[in-house]
Amino acid sequence: MYFFQFPQVHECANGMNFKSELQAKHVDILQSPWLIELVAFCINLNDSDSSLTSDELFGPLSIDLNLTSEGSVLTLVLLGSEKLDCSLICPICLDLVFQPYALSCGHIFCKSCACLAAHVLIIEGLKYASSDSKCPVCRESGVYDKPVCMSELGLLLQQR
Repeated sequence: MYFFQFPQVHECANGMNFKSELQAKHVDILQSPWLIELVAFCINLNDSDSSLTSDELFGPLSIDLNLTSEGSVLTLVLLGSEKLDCSLICPICLDLVFQPYALSCGHIFCKSCACLAAHVLIIEGLKYASSDSKCPVCRESGVYDKPVCMSELGLLLQQR
């Protein structure tokens, strides 16, 4: 009897809203800077002398780090089908990100470029940015409230 009720429950308005919310969160997770930082950690872990590998921690990942003069991209394939491309070029200085920081909108910048765009001193850091400062790419305000220092990504780029 449960199988007969399944379409009635999941195709109702509340079920459809729940499904769309889950799909939106899935997209948010794929665009999260924390995922990029996790991938950089996996690559750094595989390159180290550690006996523990990323496959043992996270399962199989397909990772391609392409650093060329035309463009630097980190490509990740999750679960064999979900593909994520992350540009490692700062949209302000148009060079490979140095001391990368991600804003809450997901855009990645050099620390110095992000500070310049937020009108704060580098030694003060992004935490002193005004709450109405906008992302230079998407123009969303309030994105400097919780910047993510991407230290694993910075370490990866230094080693390559």
